[in-house]
Amino acid sequence: MKTLARKIPEAGGWVGMGLIHGATLPTTLSAILGWGAHFPPLSMVLMVWSGLALFFIRALSRVDWLYLFSNGLGFLLQSVLLYLILTGD
Repeated sequence: MKTLARKIPEAGGWVGMGLIHGATLPTTLSAILGWGAHFPPLSMVLMVWSGLALFFIRALSRVDWLYLFSNGLGFLLQSVLLYLILTGD
């Protein structure tokens, strides 16, 4: 029973990570593939980018693999989006 009580929240964390990153993935892919993406405001991307960087530092200090992976992936995707917004590509 204790094992199941630990596995359900862990699985929920991974599913949640997929949902969060799935929210920005269509915009990022559309921009990369040249499908005419409508970018979110630069201020929003900068705030998300900064928050993910700070969360990543915290995850590093705790060696939390879910958050290391999630925040690393999110930081990468937001960096691509930030680049695309700033360069106008």
